[in-house]
Amino acid sequence: MADYSSECQIARNDSDGSCAVSFHCFDTFNTVTVFDDSAARADIESLLREVHKDCLELHGLWSFSLDGSDVARINAAPARCKVDFRSAMLIAAMKAFHDVEPLFDFTVGPVSYLWKHAECVPSDVEVATALAHVGAEKVSVEGNAVVKADPFVQVDVGGAAKGFAADAVAAHLRLAGIESARIDLGGNLYMLGSHPSGRPWRVAVRVPEGSRVKSPVVEVRDKSVVTSGSYERFVEIEGGRYHHIIDATTGKPSASDIVSATVVAASSLQADMLATTALLAGSSGIEGLRSRHPEAEIIAFTCDGTVLR
Repeated sequence: MADYSSECQIARNDSDGSCAVSFHCFDTFNTVTVFDDSAARADIESLLREVHKDCLELHGLWSFSLDGSDVARINAAPARCKVDFRSAMLIAAMKAFHDVEPLFDFTVGPVSYLWKHAECVPSDVEVATALAHVGAEKVSVEGNAVVKADPFVQVDVGGAAKGFAADAVAAHLRLAGIESARIDLGGNLYMLGSHPSGRPWRVAVRVPEGSRVKSPVVEVRDKSVVTSGSYERFVEIEGGRYHHIIDATTGKPSASDIVSATVVAASSLQADMLATTALLAGSSGIEGLRSRHPEAEIIAFTCDGTVLR
């Protein structure tokens, strides 16, 4: 199992009373910054090391590629697999979200793997074969056990893991009495409390690469801001570029006209799942998402540069 523990770095900034921990986890770079100049330096540093440890534990549970992770064991199990309670909570949350938003399917692993490792564009037969083992309805959670109706179903928590982790970090900091913090897990932001000055946090929304649109700014307190873009990860096959957002209804990279979606919500887990779903829904499906999730704000960018807000 990969060990990132030595990569934790603590930095104190006495000018604004902040202390930050930076580390690699979830296959990305993360920084958690706490603003509390009244607390003892040792206490804050100890708290941030606890946060670092929490994230490493979650990474160890959910990595698709780490042998012995809960996700790896679920995918190898023929039917039933007992997991850590946090893994059970995450998969149950994804399952419940899928029941409302069928486009969000956390079992596209077989198809994602097919495209990620293809040397030539997968044939319709290859795609159909992989799709036969896709379907969140084939997965259920019973207590701390994940049950598969199809032994070849593969779960992938990439569309929700960082959101769950950001919520967990925020809860840990709140429990410790922290009232102001900026949690950045690879771009998944959770802005705890208010800015140290007392005003709301101001977050510039990420715009698609190459876009000339000015970044919108959102003001938030105790909310998460999550962006997902089809331009973020891709593979090149036979001279073509294919992004990583797979449409479970077709078994192919999504043909949606939305290239980037940012969601603002009180739950980072919800924001994470909604951002991915918005990419799949396309501009024609955005209003439906908004009506079903009125508590969240969705800002989307189409391939022609239009901002849907």
